[in-house]
Amino acid sequence: MSFSESIDTVIKQFGHDIICSERFINILSDYGGFDLKAVKTVMRQLIKSGYGQKMYELDKEFHPDRNMKVKTYIAELTAMGFQNGYVSYTFDCLCHGLGWTYDNPILDPNVQDDSVNSMKKTFTVKGVEFSMVYVEGDSFDMGATPEQGIYAAFDEKPSVKVTVSSFYLGITPVSQALWKAVMSCNPSHHQGDDLPVERVTWFECQEFVKKLSAMTNENFRLPTEAEWEYAARGGKHAAHKRYAGADDNDLGAFIWCNDNSNGVSHQVGSLNPNELGIYDMSGNVSEWCADWYFNSYNNNNDKVNPQGPSSGIAKVIRGGSWSDKKMACRVSKRLSLNPNYKSKLVGLRIAKSK
Repeated sequence: MSFSESIDTVIKQFGHDIICSERFINILSDYGGFDLKAVKTVMRQLIKSGYGQKMYELDKEFHPDRNMKVKTYIAELTAMGFQNGYVSYTFDCLCHGLGWTYDNPILDPNVQDDSVNSMKKTFTVKGVEFSMVYVEGDSFDMGATPEQGIYAAFDEKPSVKVTVSSFYLGITPVSQALWKAVMSCNPSHHQGDDLPVERVTWFECQEFVKKLSAMTNENFRLPTEAEWEYAARGGKHAAHKRYAGADDNDLGAFIWCNDNSNGVSHQVGSLNPNELGIYDMSGNVSEWCADWYFNSYNNNNDKVNPQGPSSGIAKVIRGGSWSDKKMACRVSKRLSLNPNYKSKLVGLRIAKSK
């Protein structure tokens, strides 16, 4: 059955309300077939904005200028705040699925492009690939913002506006495969190359990024707490959600927590990403940050690229884990841990300055 026949069948069965349904999203993304997670995430936004219906009508009426119309749609959505690379990629997948002769090749967000600020960088260490996404800097409200509601704890208050410079952040937590390639060991409780590494101390993470930097001639590090929260919220493309990419009604598609994890960690990047295309920033494993922990934003007066206190007894961890209740996976939730401590709930994600 062709793409258009599939859509026709669904429309006849469910009517045009299907444009806003999950079934329609699945059909569209399956015909793209290149990166279903990325397609589905962007597709939901496109369909909510009415562009799924526009594509359907273009195909039915065979507009001679439909390529130009698609370029217009991409420009409109980019102006609304969606990331150009992912929007273009999704529309290109749709055009491919429709069998259109389209004057752009299938775009891939992994391909660096000056027009999207070199969105991704991919590195290889001893045959293990890992990718980082470009996070364009800006100012944002850090801490107990309105969508966090009554769940915001005392150390998330008061909300404070801070500015972070542009940087790169790991698209997933560090996998056990990458840790083994760099450190020649695997301390994790739950074993598996595609699982996030855990049971690593903050100091071991510092050794890891030092060795990784030497092996790649780069300068990797742990993210600051401000960078971590800014990226988890979606950066400049933030949709102001309680979790990374999700609200309470769609947690299962984005977050591994004690509601759905079955008591174990899961393959990195196996659920949906947030608005920046970053996976597992809520749930799966908590992640070490560079900063020493402080118990109130009132004590942090540095509003541009804050680094946290100069000393302390515990380091910040963020994101919540497979064992935590969902409220511990909120984007503003703050936890702390002695830097010498190991936990099967805590791993890391790497960052790099622009």
